[in-house]
Amino acid sequence: MLRVQKSVDMEKLNSLIKKKRMRESLYVCVLLSMVLLLTWTYFSNPFDKKNYNFNNFEAVSEALAIGPFVAERSGISPLDEGYGLGYYHENTGDTTSYWTDTLSLYRGETAYLSNEDFLDGYGLRGDLLAFSANLYTDTYYIPGNYFLFSDGSKAVITKVERKDNICYTTVNAGMKLDREKNGSLSEIKLFDASGKELPKGIFSEYPSQIGLQGRAFRILARVFPYESAVTWFHLLTAAAMALVAVVILFLLNRKFGIGMAVVWGAVFLLSPWIVQFARNLYWVEFTWFLPMSFGLLCSVYADNKKIVGISCIGVFLSVFLKSACGYEYITTVMMGTILFLMADAGTALLTDKKEFPEIFKRILLVGIAALLGFLAAVCIHAYIRADGDIWRGLCSIYEKNVLERTWGGNPEDFPESERASLEASALTVLKLYFHFDTSLIMGISGKLFGGLCILSVLALFCGIWKDKIRGKKDKSTLYMFFLLFSAFLTSVSWFVLGKAHSYIHTHMNFVMWYFGFIQLLIYIPLRMLWIKLKGYILRKKRKR
Repeated sequence: MLRVQKSVDMEKLNSLIKKKRMRESLYVCVLLSMVLLLTWTYFSNPFDKKNYNFNNFEAVSEALAIGPFVAERSGISPLDEGYGLGYYHENTGDTTSYWTDTLSLYRGETAYLSNEDFLDGYGLRGDLLAFSANLYTDTYYIPGNYFLFSDGSKAVITKVERKDNICYTTVNAGMKLDREKNGSLSEIKLFDASGKELPKGIFSEYPSQIGLQGRAFRILARVFPYESAVTWFHLLTAAAMALVAVVILFLLNRKFGIGMAVVWGAVFLLSPWIVQFARNLYWVEFTWFLPMSFGLLCSVYADNKKIVGISCIGVFLSVFLKSACGYEYITTVMMGTILFLMADAGTALLTDKKEFPEIFKRILLVGIAALLGFLAAVCIHAYIRADGDIWRGLCSIYEKNVLERTWGGNPEDFPESERASLEASALTVLKLYFHFDTSLIMGISGKLFGGLCILSVLALFCGIWKDKIRGKKDKSTLYMFFLLFSAFLTSVSWFVLGKAHSYIHTHMNFVMWYFGFIQLLIYIPLRMLWIKLKGYILRKKRKR
């Protein structure tokens, strides 16, 4: 009998182990499927072709990340000890804007002006040529220098006029010029008046940040096939963002349950704003949400000192990574690290004050880690900016970058196009971001933003009031209130502290609402509706 009992017990144990392994395998498969789905979405933008177009969005910003390895490919390598980002310019026909010729050179799309007066960049009267107005043509296309065409003929530059991103260059060649006889303008060589051949192109460093992403892509471009390198980089950045998003969803499920994770997952998948930034090589969006994942990890495993320590190290490294790739949105990113901890603290302060000191300690640790990560990046940037003089570099960053994007800058010291942003009040800027001209997520109009704000706040106040009347000690509704408030502060921090930047960049900065606030505006009404529905079902069962 004893042997039979042991055999039965072993069978039950093996069955339980097998079921546990199957559940774990299923869970891993679900997570991997989500990573693949988000990667595909971020890479190809299949759900939202109406609001945005990847090519238009990426044309200017990605030129900074692509410029270094395009320059290196052309034999004009940026200095390794300099900045990691920059534009590369040379003789091209791209007149879309001052910056986009970098991307055109990479793609091989350098068609020259053709209209009623020009054909392939050659003026029909024979002595006028049209190029892109960029740093290269501004620097080297000057009277006295001359072109050498592929057929061996020469043309001396006599006059240069720049208008609407076009560099109109009048030349003296002693003959009528055209493409059929003289070849493509892309094949010409440029010489100065003394006969010295001038550089093929020019690289312009972007000094507003370290540009770590540009350094990484320049190294990777030596490994990947050059012609498809940008496609591979898009896939890598999309996959990185997908992986970070799934980590956040996993932690949300551990802390709040499946409902919260599903809503955040839907927003990560269907938001036109998150999708638009996800694969961009300049913005490297995964660096925005990576610090949040470590802050959330600290909140979920608050009782585990080892994990809290790992979280702090992760916050330091991830905030450093974000700052090294750009300071835009840094206030929101840094506040995102303590978003859930702030809600923990607020709830504890009103319901269990004994827990508050420990939570506050964790906020302090994570906050200091984030600040140190930011300062480390700034100091390295300052070192580069001033050739080793960190203090002088810090002063330069403050005067030329911080004041221009935030507060305190004298409007008279900046271009006229930026003065309105410096003069605008924080309230004026904040009002701009309460009027969405896109969907919140696919299927939910941005016009509902204000209504969802009011609905969510009212739903929470009603829930808190009812709990108080009934004497219930349910912390969940109170926690949602503090979480929504914390998410609001996280989002608007850049609108307010980065006032000048936000005033100008309304075509981009709406993405700041997606650091939890939009997710909660969708989740809270659904949660309250679900609570009502469960109560109705229970009452029905009791009546039976």
